Amino acid sequence: MKIRLCFRLEKEAEFAEDENGNPSEAFVCASLKDVKTYVMSAEDYKNAHEGMKKIIANQIGCDIRLISLITLNEYLDNTEDDED
Repeated sequence: MKIRLCFRLEKEAEFAEDENGNPSEAFVCASLKDVKTYVMSAEDYKNAHEGMKKIIANQIGCDIRLISLITLNEYLDNTEDDED
């Protein structure tokens, strides 16, 4: 099993550009693989998101405040990702 954690990067992160070369928001989905259960406490869920936000911010070199948690539906509505 895996748990998908989805995020929006604000355009100020300068991670993506629109068709005119202007900064644009971006959408990121990360997976926690090999989880044994989908059930986790609210605190563990929050810690997983905060930890992943730190990893993403570090990898792309942006301020963590420019990364927002979003739902899987919002992620799918804004991307062409068709992964299960």
